[in-house]
Amino acid sequence: MKKPMVIDFHTHVFPDELAPRALKALSEHSGPYKPCTDGTLKGLLSSMETAGISLSVVASIATKPTQSFSILEFSKEIKSASIYPLVSFHPENSIEEVRQLLSEAEEAGIKGAKLHPMYQGFFIDEERMFSFYELLIKKGFFLVFHTGYDIAFPGNLQASIKRVASLAERFPELTVVTTHTGGWRQWEELEMLAGYKNIYTEISMTITEVGAKRFTELLLAFPEERIFFGTDSPWTDQKKMLSEFLELSIPDQLKEAILYHNAQGFLKRFSAMA
Repeated sequence: MKKPMVIDFHTHVFPDELAPRALKALSEHSGPYKPCTDGTLKGLLSSMETAGISLSVVASIATKPTQSFSILEFSKEIKSASIYPLVSFHPENSIEEVRQLLSEAEEAGIKGAKLHPMYQGFFIDEERMFSFYELLIKKGFFLVFHTGYDIAFPGNLQASIKRVASLAERFPELTVVTTHTGGWRQWEELEMLAGYKNIYTEISMTITEVGAKRFTELLLAFPEERIFFGTDSPWTDQKKMLSEFLELSIPDQLKEAILYHNAQGFLKRFSAMA
């Protein structure tokens, strides 16, 4: 297989002055997953160059309502041909604030948002979030959720695959990207999402958890055109994760689709909707 083009659909960076403190705090609850970069944009770009990754989707989380617009400004600063940042809002933001946030993001060429139910204190399918989902649909944004369990919140079901299915049923026009191959450590329920055409997923932190054989079975249980490559950098090493993916016993055509073509077409589609 020739060297593929690669898009990493799940990465994180922090402003330079915040990165050391953020990584230190998050590392206290990250179990065996320790930072593989320094958490800065420069660190991610260096990692991408080493791994041979052409574009990374960068997710930030507004853990307070006051952080939503500062994340927007940071996203504007880091957006480039190599970085596609996602904005974030908080459940305690007003609908007017989120409308303004999405309008400004759209003007900057950003059409995606990231939410994390555990860190932001909501359930994926709870009613108070519905007006936000309706606004995202109206504005033509896609939404990335942390889904499944979370190593920092043992046993928490706020982002369960069942809740994702409930959301997909109620909002079929909302385009959702789940993380960690449907939902972290809820892989036995992945097939529940396969029939919803508005649900996509990225594959970070799965091969390392279940092994190559089981991971290949999971891939076959989900529509291949709705799967993206992801690493959750800095919590895994991009080069190592790419190497492990390339070693899978699946057709090269499927590898190329997951590594690049699916995500490239997805992002292009949302760009065209602007």
